Amino acid sequence: MKTARKPTESPQRIAPPALSVNIDIDPLVEVVRRHVKLTPQAARLIKGEFAQLFQNPSIRSSTRKPTATKTEPASDPVLTTQDAADLVGVSRPYIVARIESGDIPLHQQVGNQRRVLRSAVLAWHRQEQTRRRKALGQLGADLDSEIFAG
Repeated sequence: MKTARKPTESPQRIAPPALSVNIDIDPLVEVVRRHVKLTPQAARLIKGEFAQLFQNPSIRSSTRKPTATKTEPASDPVLTTQDAADLVGVSRPYIVARIESGDIPLHQQVGNQRRVLRSAVLAWHRQEQTRRRKALGQLGADLDSEIFAG
C-alpha cells in the first residue's frame, strides 16, 4: 500500500528589510557616562545591552493618544526665550518684554532664564496678528474717509 506524500513546498524567500538603520552605540554610552561613572566592564555590558536592544528593532504604532502630564503635554515643548523669538520672528528682548507684561504666560523660570510653552507663544502670536490686522484695517478706513471726504 502506498502512503500519500505531502506536496513539497518550495522554500519561501525572505524579503530584505524595507528599512535598514545603523546606530552607533558609542555616543549612547557616552551619554550614560556623563551621568554615571562606568568601569570598562560596565561600559562593555551596556554596549552589549544596546546592541541587543537595537538588533531586532520593532516599529509600533499606537492608536491611543499619548497621555499628557498635568504641567505640559507631550506635544507642547518648552522653549527658551530665544527659541520663542525665532519661532515667531521677533527679537528675544521683545519676547522677554511680552512675558514680563503677562501677554505670554511664563511656564517656568530657571535662575534668570525664562521658559514658555510653544502653544502659549503661538496663541499670543495669533492674537497679535489679529490685533494688527484690525488696526491696519481701521487705519485704512480712517485714511479713506480723510482723503475722500474733501
